[in-house]
Amino acid sequence: MLTKLKVFLIRKLARKRLGKDIAPLNTIATNPDVLVAYARFGMALDKTTFVPAKLKVLGQIRAAKLVECPF
Repeated sequence: MLTKLKVFLIRKLARKRLGKDIAPLNTIATNPDVLVAYARFGMALDKTTFVPAKLKVLGQIRAAKLVECPF
């Protein structure tokens, strides 16, 4: 029951942040334990201050380009 609530909240927050549902999140949501761990990892990356924010964004863009992410 608690994992279903976590999945609902994660999807709601992602929809609010991105403006729509994205396919990778829908795929990961089929396994709630993986989704929760994925969300925690993402939040930890957002909060860390070891790397400047501009460098994080540059790394995200580069990774997305390498895997040919359309998003």
